[in-house]
Amino acid sequence: MEGKISHSGLLARSPEGHAARGMQIKGNEDVWVEIQANTFRNWVNEHLPQNLRVADLSQDLCTGVRLCALVEALRGHPLKPAWNKRPANQHHYLENVTTALNAIEQDGVKLVNIGKTIFSTG
Repeated sequence: MEGKISHSGLLARSPEGHAARGMQIKGNEDVWVEIQANTFRNWVNEHLPQNLRVADLSQDLCTGVRLCALVEALRGHPLKPAWNKRPANQHHYLENVTTALNAIEQDGVKLVNIGKTIFSTG
């Protein structure tokens, strides 16, 4: 989507075109979600190495590779236990995500609306 401004992007731009402006959320929830996702994705990409860019949050963070790399970049040191840089299966994915979430928790960051449970039963 680089170079192309979405409808959401247009709604969020200031009259000068360079900063987000206030918008009514009620009735624009889908637009607001897209704006927030794009903002977060851009922030993540600012902290990740060039070879680990995120294009789709729902897909690109699922193996835990980019998530672990992000946490390491923010902490300034490697995660312990070490994480799997070339995960081959869902078990490796879950280990990576758990390692990242545990490190975040150890740093005293309170996660809201995030849990370690990936699958629901029921």
